[in-house]
Amino acid sequence: MKKYILPVVLLALLAGCGKVKVSEVDSHIEIVSGTASSTTKEVTTSETGTTTDDDDKKTTTTKKTGEKISGTTTTAAKATGRVVTRASGGNSTVHGTTRVVPTAPRSASRTTTSASSTHQPTTEPATYDHKDYSSVTFDFKSSKPDKIEVIRPYSDGKSRSCQTLSVDTAEIKEKLEKNSNMTINDFIKKEDFDGDGYPDLYVKEKTADINNLNTTGKYFKYDPEKGIYVDWDELNAIKFEADVRESSNKLMVIEKIDGIDYYQKYYEWNSQNQLVLKECDYWYNLKENGVPVENEYKQLVMHIEYTYYDENGNVISRETRDSKGNLVGENTQPASEEPKEE
Repeated sequence: MKKYILPVVLLALLAGCGKVKVSEVDSHIEIVSGTASSTTKEVTTSETGTTTDDDDKKTTTTKKTGEKISGTTTTAAKATGRVVTRASGGNSTVHGTTRVVPTAPRSASRTTTSASSTHQPTTEPATYDHKDYSSVTFDFKSSKPDKIEVIRPYSDGKSRSCQTLSVDTAEIKEKLEKNSNMTINDFIKKEDFDGDGYPDLYVKEKTADINNLNTTGKYFKYDPEKGIYVDWDELNAIKFEADVRESSNKLMVIEKIDGIDYYQKYYEWNSQNQLVLKECDYWYNLKENGVPVENEYKQLVMHIEYTYYDENGNVISRETRDSKGNLVGENTQPASEEPKEE
């Protein structure tokens, strides 16, 4: 009886050859293969069936009897999902039914949003041109009495304080209260004291007499790389107000001694950018037995002692002349002592 059943089963299978049901269509393409084995060798015929349906799915099934039956199903479609492979044959066991879980596509909109959130536009901080000193102004810092503000226009169009200078402002404020015509600029001298092309500062703190002799204050050197003023130790050691002598590239400082006697000193910057004393002129009133000498016009007789120095501070020569420039004593004489400074 088994002899007749097997051909009937095979004929039934051949009648449904190539029919594959595809469901759950997704957005990916997958190829799935399955294998069936059989021990039947009595059937000697082989067939290949191809079926094409309306969804552009092409299915090919190949059967060969008398040995192992291999069924390979290839599905080409616009999109694939769960695919079931079926192989035919007597007493066969089918392997290869697979369910494919598609991967969710990456969201382009979320990626764009994330990228934009990590690249927020930045605003450059307002600054000023460090080498532009033309628009610098000054004012008192209200919260600190011994501070002067340095005010400059910034790149955003606003003017603001860029630094504060430590000075003694007591006399400055006192004079400003007494004289409404004066401003803080009357006490701040902008001058290029070292010849680098940038004006430095001298702030007048104390004045000794009506002629402003022995005026003392504080020096600040301008740093064009940083755009700020820095304390100037070399000139602050002099302490008195200096005038730039452009014709000789020297700094002249007048130091009053007593009465009308005073020192007039000339400084230069040497090749090592050190400030050295080059000449000291001692102006003094001629006296005899402690009494000032007067000329025929009832004017005091003045003598000037000129002393010259090398770059190391050594005295080169010294001479004395009267107020008319006539030599007094020898033309040159060896230096016996440094001019007395009080």
